[in-house]
Amino acid sequence: MPYFELSKNNYNFPPAYFADNDGLLAVGGELNATLLLEAFKKGIYFWNHPLKHVKWWSPDPRIVVDIQNHDFDKDRFPNNFRIEFNSNFTGVINKCKAVYNNKEAMDNRWLTERMDRVYHELQQIGYAHSAEAWQDGDLVAGIIGIAIGKIFFVEYLFTDVKNGDVFALDSLLQALNKREFLLADMQKASLFMEEYSWDEISRLSYLDICKTNAEQFSGKKTIF
Repeated sequence: MPYFELSKNNYNFPPAYFADNDGLLAVGGELNATLLLEAFKKGIYFWNHPLKHVKWWSPDPRIVVDIQNHDFDKDRFPNNFRIEFNSNFTGVINKCKAVYNNKEAMDNRWLTERMDRVYHELQQIGYAHSAEAWQDGDLVAGIIGIAIGKIFFVEYLFTDVKNGDVFALDSLLQALNKREFLLADMQKASLFMEEYSWDEISRLSYLDICKTNAEQFSGKKTIF
């Protein structure tokens, strides 16, 4: 299937519904904060192999969590887990690097230094956030993602202990629910948390939600 090629400094994505059967839409472009936000607003996400061009995706169906209708199980976690938000963003990034920067695999989950810088830039301007799960004083699980309007785009998560990732995600979703978020876009998370309960919506439905969300909250930071 053909795909589009983005040149450097090109921020004009083709319509996401042009993606091929696997969800691949475009290749290339310079990965930076502006381009990443533009992609998310249009229902597009990236995978970045460390030795290849960035690939931009919009799969059909889309894997999400419908936050307002999600069933939260508050009693399935040990009581020595503790959740914090935005308390150790860099720590979560570094832990994710330790998990995904596997030189043997070197696949699309690799978290490059450029991505590290972009996430920190987005964190400094109020778009990127982290959820940290602590146990006995140790950072044992965490999530980083991007909040735009009422959609949270989950990017990376890690866990060092059983159910730490599930606790961190469930806690994050509960916090988002209190702030009246609509969806958590799970993107790649389903690859390593198969036991979690996801929702699926069609690409076109998802793109409509993203478009309305971007228009409604244009220029507004999410209070988190």
